[in-house]
Amino acid sequence: MKALEDMTLEELWHLFPIALQPYQKVWPTWYEQEKSLLTQCLPMEHVVRIAHIGSTSFGSIQAKGIIDILVEIAPWEKRMEVAAILKKLGYLCMSEDASRISFNKGYTPEGFAEKVFHLHLRQRNDHDELYFRDYMKEHEENAQAYEQLKMKLALAYPYHRDAYTEGKTTFVKHITAIARTAYGNRYETKAYAISLHEQTKEHVRIFFTRTQEQEVRKHMYQLPTSLQEALNIYDAQDSQTYRKTIFIANEYIGDVWCHNMADEKAVLSCCIFAKAYWGKGIGKHAVAMFLADCKKHCTLSFISAYLYADNLGSMQILEFNGFLRKQTFIKHGKPCYYYEKALHNMV
Repeated sequence: MKALEDMTLEELWHLFPIALQPYQKVWPTWYEQEKSLLTQCLPMEHVVRIAHIGSTSFGSIQAKGIIDILVEIAPWEKRMEVAAILKKLGYLCMSEDASRISFNKGYTPEGFAEKVFHLHLRQRNDHDELYFRDYMKEHEENAQAYEQLKMKLALAYPYHRDAYTEGKTTFVKHITAIARTAYGNRYETKAYAISLHEQTKEHVRIFFTRTQEQEVRKHMYQLPTSLQEALNIYDAQDSQTYRKTIFIANEYIGDVWCHNMADEKAVLSCCIFAKAYWGKGIGKHAVAMFLADCKKHCTLSFISAYLYADNLGSMQILEFNGFLRKQTFIKHGKPCYYYEKALHNMV
């Protein structure tokens, strides 16, 4: 039996034909499972976004049953580091140019595996597919028209993937242009100059003052009740605590830290008190940078985290960085979640 790399393009197209199938409810689950693996293994300090794209993400129409995953990274110079990890996870490079790399997983010499993935490695903000996806999900009539076009092309070109793809291009470009106009800058992200620094007593004073604001404090799981208590904690810091301050350029905006590090599962906390930076992805990448730093300086196997169930921002930070929810409980009369992450890559 020939290896895939020894087959001609025509042989590959016949082994992996264009075959549409009705929408499967399991497709989003397969995506979430693969996303979890990626967030556990990729250097998340360089990952801008991981997203489900393509027809299997629409939630309604027929598709090839291949889960398309978009991974945006910054800086693009880290692409070879990311590509090496993807290779260890079973991904094969399909194509590569100066600004994009495409991978697949689930292609075997016997045909498709049960789960098949296409992963699109891109630079920051190269993500037209997100706009196309959203428009398809929100405009059923356009999704149905796209399905009819795909069915027609699949019948005409079952063994010619390039012709099938080319036949969709005009429709996709037209809808994407409409979606771009309709949604504005929905998915555009800015490259902030995030850096982590050692904490000083002056940082302690600023942090305590800024976290007295109710809008900030209501989400914090546990904070000192006085400035003196905060300063005493700073003076008493030992090998069980590892803390960094978060800066955007020269502006101090928050802290990220671990405590109980003598335990196998140290506890992570993060607070951005500068509300102007909320909702901009700063926390996600500050925590990713902190975890990468912990890998270099700590011997921990796991890091855990606790949060109130209504703290959606922190929930997104943890899940972006590969933390898995393990438990739900009540604390201070409020529902809470316990999360956990293996500190070192699984590959």
